[in-house]
Amino acid sequence: MNREEWKSFPANKDNYEEMLAYVMECAQEAGVSMKRQLKLQLGFEEAVVNVISYAYEPEEAGRVWLKVYPEGADLILEIKDSGKPFNPLTKEDALENRPQSVEEAEIGGLGIAFMRRVFADINYHYGEVEGLYCNHLILKFPLTV
Repeated sequence: MNREEWKSFPANKDNYEEMLAYVMECAQEAGVSMKRQLKLQLGFEEAVVNVISYAYEPEEAGRVWLKVYPEGADLILEIKDSGKPFNPLTKEDALENRPQSVEEAEIGGLGIAFMRRVFADINYHYGEVEGLYCNHLILKFPLTV
């Protein structure tokens, strides 16, 4: 299987398991330990479920493209979608400024805070990628700790 090419999936919850299987297969081939694969799975789930849930309007038949490959000491996950532009990195880290009570807590931000702790680096841009205007998220996951 050529990992240097984008793999396309319908952007719906019914296809999440297929996307996850693809990422985990790539992780296993790259030598990510079973213990680390669980952490990767949780981080990937947060990223891709947000795309599935929010990038497209409910009646819109969107797509998610994935590219997963080792690079040096890291596994790189690239996720792109042609939905509404959204930069997750502009969201305040909900764990950095913890509220004093549940009533003071704002909705959102915990998933992105979690992703910042799972991945060594997160990059985002909206623009043209290989002829498609899209959200492009690049996640760097260390192969070992």
